[in-house]
Amino acid sequence: MVLYMLAHTLSFVKIYTSFALCCLALCCLALIAGGSSLSHAHEIRPSLMEFEVLQTPPASLDVTLDMTAEIFLSGMDVGALTDTDDSDKSDEYDQIRAMSAVDLAQQVRANWPRLAAQIFVENGGARVPLSLRDVTVETGLEESQARQTTIRFTAAPLKGDKDVILYWASALGPLIVRQASSDTSSEPLYAAYLAPGKKSDVISLSSPVQVSMLDVVRRYVHSGFVHIIPRGLDHILFVLGLFLFSLSGRVLLYQISLFTLAHTITLALSSLGIVRISGQIVEPLIALSIAYVAVETIWAKGRFSWQRGLLITGFGLLHGLGFASVLADFGLPTAQFLPALISFNIGVEIGQLAIVAPLYLVFLWQRPSARFYRRVIQIPASIAIAATGFYWTAERLGWVDF
Repeated sequence: MVLYMLAHTLSFVKIYTSFALCCLALCCLALIAGGSSLSHAHEIRPSLMEFEVLQTPPASLDVTLDMTAEIFLSGMDVGALTDTDDSDKSDEYDQIRAMSAVDLAQQVRANWPRLAAQIFVENGGARVPLSLRDVTVETGLEESQARQTTIRFTAAPLKGDKDVILYWASALGPLIVRQASSDTSSEPLYAAYLAPGKKSDVISLSSPVQVSMLDVVRRYVHSGFVHIIPRGLDHILFVLGLFLFSLSGRVLLYQISLFTLAHTITLALSSLGIVRISGQIVEPLIALSIAYVAVETIWAKGRFSWQRGLLITGFGLLHGLGFASVLADFGLPTAQFLPALISFNIGVEIGQLAIVAPLYLVFLWQRPSARFYRRVIQIPASIAIAATGFYWTAERLGWVDF
């Protein structure tokens, strides 16, 4: 009788959990429709430095820098961080975030010499002086959102017969560098993701950069990899949720294959502009997918079914839209679209395998009993992943801001 009642209780809990998850997803969409935001106030994202070559004598660069100025003003070193809460300067960061847009813009102008000292534009091996033109701060955001500060400056004078290299101090974090075309309807002439402290390619002032196929593959494989390690903790937790489901290599292969196929499809469709869904919808649902997979791992007890396959496929489609957001600023070259897209996806897969493969080999070597694995590893780890997924869902909806 006790076992019978316990079984029914667990069944009820499972149904209630699934119902609660569905309700939470609906609440997510409802809040977004009502104007709720999900920006991650503490997440460190790449800054964007876009420049245009002006040939009018003297030659110069017209540069627009979009960055989270609070990171710079607080004195943080985010070269090895993904979240400002991990810095000992997090309190200063939060204090600066509380400033009005007007006050923040004034602080950036006042500290421009200090910022300019960390931005490098080299022309023929010599550093080029930078002159501030304008500072604007994004407004109309909720308290939980990370606002962007747009800084326009000029790098001059340049020697037109010499190439340029751009980069900034590693403490300011990753940077996307783009060379804009004078024709606003065309794609960027040059685009690169720079890890903290890394330099751009040598860029010609007189002609567009000719990027070889090998360079495209290398650049986009690297971009896809770093989106997983170290900057894709949400995707890492989702893959770990798949891994924890079963010790069977065949089941793991099924799940990873379905997930890969699905996110490849939506990554391609989104990059082509065929499918576009707001990040305000995608990001909370990605967090919710992490929680759901972890909870389902506890209940399913390693039994793979077609329902589980459909679930992973659906979540893979969702994560593909998340991957596509990384390419929004970075861009995909029209002339080499397919190699770049495939290379980015390969980088993502290498990142995922770098997480899963070592763990699988360890378990294959140790061969823990099913009972030990479930009680000591699978259930506790899944609970931790589910809790993180639920927290991120609430955070991305603006419900919490710790």
